[in-house]
Amino acid sequence: MMMDKKKFFFDDLESLRGFACILVFLQHMLWICPLRFLHNIVPRSLSNCTGGVGVFFAISGFVVTLSLLNKFRSSSGESFLERLQSKRSTVFSFYKTRFFRIFPVLMLVVLGTVLFLELTENDAGFCAFIFRVPAEILFGVYNYSVGAYVSVEKIHPCGLGPFWTLAVEAQFYLLWPMALLLFKSNNARALMSLGLGCMFMFVIQPLCLYFFNLDYYNHCNNLSELFLGAFFAFIYEEGIGKDANKTICMVAGIFLAMMIWSYNGTISERGAFFSRIVPSLSSVLLVALCAFVRGSFRIPLLDGLLQYLGSRSYSLYAVQLLIANIVVYYTNSIYFPKESLSEYDFYLYQLIIVIVLVLVVAELSYRFMEKPMRRFVSKSKE
Repeated sequence: MMMDKKKFFFDDLESLRGFACILVFLQHMLWICPLRFLHNIVPRSLSNCTGGVGVFFAISGFVVTLSLLNKFRSSSGESFLERLQSKRSTVFSFYKTRFFRIFPVLMLVVLGTVLFLELTENDAGFCAFIFRVPAEILFGVYNYSVGAYVSVEKIHPCGLGPFWTLAVEAQFYLLWPMALLLFKSNNARALMSLGLGCMFMFVIQPLCLYFFNLDYYNHCNNLSELFLGAFFAFIYEEGIGKDANKTICMVAGIFLAMMIWSYNGTISERGAFFSRIVPSLSSVLLVALCAFVRGSFRIPLLDGLLQYLGSRSYSLYAVQLLIANIVVYYTNSIYFPKESLSEYDFYLYQLIIVIVLVLVVAELSYRFMEKPMRRFVSKSKE
C-alpha cells in the first residue's frame, strides 16, 4: 500500500526538487558567482529566488513524516516512554538513515573546501572553522555560524554556505520522531503539526523580523515549511483531496511555482514583516498538489531534465558553491582579462564551465557516494 502511494507522488516531487535546485543554483550564481553580470539583464523579481529553499523544507517535512507514520503505525504503549521503548529500533534506524544520507557527501565537500583554501588562502582560523562544520550541522547550529560569517563576507571563499539548511533540518530530524511518539493518534499529531506550522509562520517569524531583524538563516524563518509539510502528510494519509481536478491543479501549480520564484524579488529584504508568508505557503501548497494529484507539476519539455536534477538534488546542492568558487578563482586569476574576450563573453564561458563541472561532480557524488550509502543503509536494515 505504501509503495503505491510513493509511486503516486514520487515523480512530481522529484520534478519539484529539480525546480527548487534550479532556483537555488540561480540564486547562488547571482550572489557571488559568474551569473552576477546578468543583474543588468534578469528582472529583479526573477533574480532574488530564495524561495527554492522553502520547497526543499516542505518536501522534507512531508516525506519524512509520511515515512515515520508508516513505521509508527503499530506503536504500542499508553505512555510516551512505552511507545519509545516499542519503537526504539525504528527511531535508531531513522537517525542512522539520515546520518548516512547527509554526512558522506558533506565530508567530501568539507575536505574539498579545506584543500581549496590551503591552495588559495592563508587563514588558519577559517580552516579551523571549517572543521567545526560537521559537528555544528549535526547539532543544528551551523546556520548561525553562516549568518555570522556572511555578515563579514568570510563565507564566500569556502563554498559551505548551502549547508546551513541541513542544520535547520537536523533539529527537525532529531526531535520530530519524539514529537510524533508523544501522541498516539494521528489526529493529535496532525493538530500539533498544523499548530506549530501556523505559529511559526504567522506569529513567531513576523515578530522576530519586527523586533530582532532575524534574517534568512535563522530557524524561525524556515521551520513553518517543515511543520506544514508534515501536516499535509497526515492529510495525504487520510486520502483527502485526491479527487481534485487535474487541470485546475496544473494551473495552480504553475502559479505557485511563479510565486516561489518571483515574490521575494518584488520586496526589499526587510521591507515587509509578513513577506515570507507568501513563498512559504506557496511551497507547502505546491508540495501538497504534487502529492494529491499526479501530474500537478509536470512540464512536458522540461520534465526529463527536472526529474534528473531532482534525483541528484542533494549532490547538486552540496557541491555547486564550492565548484563555482573554484572556477571563478582560477579563471579570474589565470585567464582574466583576455583581450580577445569581452567581459560578457568571459562571464558566459565561466558560467558554462561552472554548469558542466557542477553536473559532472554531482553525478560522480551521486553514483559513488549517495547510492552506495543508500544501499549500505538498506542492507543494514535487513
